[in-house]
This record gives sequence, C-alpha cells and structure tokens, in this order.
Amino acid sequence: MTQEITVPNEELSRFFRLSIDMLAVAGFDGFFKRLNPSWERTLGWSEAELLARPYMEFIHPDDREATLAEAGKIATGLDTIHFENRYRCQDGSYRWLAWTASPSMSEERIYAVARDITAEKRASEELRLANQELEAFAYTVSHDLRAPLRAINGFVQILLDEYAAELQGEARRYLGLVAGNAQLMGRLVDDLLRFSRLNRQPMRRQPVETRRVVDRALEQLRSSIEDRPVEISIGQLPPCRGDANLLEQVFVNLVGNGIKYSRGRTPARIEIGSRADAGGQTVYFVKDNGTGFDMNYAHKLFGVFQRLHRSEDYEGTGVGLAIVQRIVHRHGGRIWPEAEVDHGATFFFTLGGDQTWQAKAA
Repeated sequence: MTQEITVPNEELSRFFRLSIDMLAVAGFDGFFKRLNPSWERTLGWSEAELLARPYMEFIHPDDREATLAEAGKIATGLDTIHFENRYRCQDGSYRWLAWTASPSMSEERIYAVARDITAEKRASEELRLANQELEAFAYTVSHDLRAPLRAINGFVQILLDEYAAELQGEARRYLGLVAGNAQLMGRLVDDLLRFSRLNRQPMRRQPVETRRVVDRALEQLRSSIEDRPVEISIGQLPPCRGDANLLEQVFVNLVGNGIKYSRGRTPARIEIGSRADAGGQTVYFVKDNGTGFDMNYAHKLFGVFQRLHRSEDYEGTGVGLAIVQRIVHRHGGRIWPEAEVDHGATFFFTLGGDQTWQAKAA
C-alpha cells in the first residue's frame, strides 16, 4: 500500500521539478512553502531566498494593493483564473507574471502556476507605441497637406475661370485632371485625419436610440439617395449603448458603400436591421444588392487604402471601412462581411458590452 502511494508522489515531484512554468505552494501567512526550479531560472533568487521572506516583498510596489486584494479573494475559497503582477529579480529588474491559483482551505495553502509574460508585455507596449507614433505621423502629414492642396485647388480654379479662353482643349483637360486629383487628395487627407483622430477622441458611451442614429446617417447621404433610384428598408433596430456620433459614422460609411457598389442596379436596395446571435447579443447589419466581392479577399477590406474594386470604377479613398472597424473595436465589438460576386454584400457588427437583443427589443 505504501509503495502504491509513493510512486505517484515521485511522479508528481518529477513533473514539479521539470515544469517550465513557475509552480508554487504558498501559505495563508504570506510566505511561499515550496517552489520549483523555474523560479530561480526566471528571477535569479534561490528557493531558500524566496522562502525566507514574505512574497509581498518581491512584488512591484504599484502591484501590491491589487495582489493583496487577489490573495484575500483566494483566502475566501475562490479560484484565480487570471491575474498579472510584477516580481523583482535578483538584479533589480522586474518581470511580468500571469497567475492561475486555487486554494485548499483545509491546508490553508494556495496552489499556483505563474508564467513569465514579460516578452509579450514588452512586444505589446512596443506595438502600442509604434501605432501611436504612426497615428501622430498620419495626423501631422494629413494636417500639413491641407494648405498646399487648398493652394493647388485655388490656382487651378483661377486658371479655369479667368484664362479659359486662352487655353487650348488639351490644356483645359489637363487642368481638369489636376483639379479632380487635388480634390480626391483632399478627401483622402480628410479621411486620414478622421481615422487618426478616432483613438484620440474620448468615447461618450451612453444609451442610444439606434433608429435615430440611422435616420441622421441617411440625412447625410440624402444627395446620394436622391441622385438615382435607391430603396432603403429599415427593420427592427434595438437601442444600444455607445457613442452616438461615432455610430452615425459607421452607418454613413456602410450605407454609403452599399449605395456606391449598387450603382449598376435599378433600383439599388439597401436593408438595415438587426438579429440576435446564439448568445442573445444584438448583431446589426447593412445589406446591399450590389456587385459583392470574392470572400477569399475579405481580409483586405478593413485595411487603410485597401480596395477590392478599381478606383476608376468606384470613387473613394479606401479608408471608410478601416474607420468603421476602428469605431466598432473601440466599442468592444467586432465586424465581419458576407458576400458573393454579383450578389451583393452584407456587413454585420456587434458593439460589445451588454447589448442583449431580447431585452432591448422588449
């Protein structure tokens, strides 16, 4: 009987020693009781050094309050699914650890697994800074381009207005091309500025009447709607929580896209509505009967300057859907398309948080 018990314990000890994760047994008294070798490999302290002092002494001062709160929760019998804090190494540096822990109330022990996530944290911070610098660069460049573009447009218009009689046909055509491209560049600059500002402007999340937001978006698009036959049907749109101005931009861009890519249809049909997903969350959608696209290239849709159709066929800057995606992501939601070539496209999006379809529709 003794041998049957001893063998499994030896196996467990072997796994404990060999694990690349940092395994720990801690007491409710605030001291480690047992640690595997990964602790010394990661932090540089010997097991004896780590066992001799309260573990709070090794934790970054800024993380101690949160760690005490988490330890207090564990002491009541609750598991820790995920918790992060920083531990001091022997050389004075700190490493980020991600924790999972479970208490044994009868033993007054905490059994925990920690994983070194310092590299992931560093990479995430570097990416955040790079994106911040890129957005600042885009904002600066876009802002600085406005003045010369205004000058180009102004001088071209003067030439066309005051010297038209002296210009040959080809010269007038070339000036028209310059004016058209300068205007396109102006729209591109405006879209870039709008895109770069999205992460800068504060979110004003509040109860929103979605139908009212859609009505305002359609008012912005009135000239496009009245320009040719367009049928727009609006289904049930439950209220939501979000930034009304940003959500208006989402519908302006999605409906505007639907109208643009339904140009060859008579009439163009746009459907705006919602449905519930399997978990009961509201999913909004905008559907058109336009040219559609090959879903094999759907991953390109939300990139800045990415287009699936030729600019000669459909005007635009290639920034609109990138703006939509960023707004949806800022709301904690997601966006995805469904489409078929020559059979239209549908864009679905959620807004995250408590957006339960049944509750809102009631």
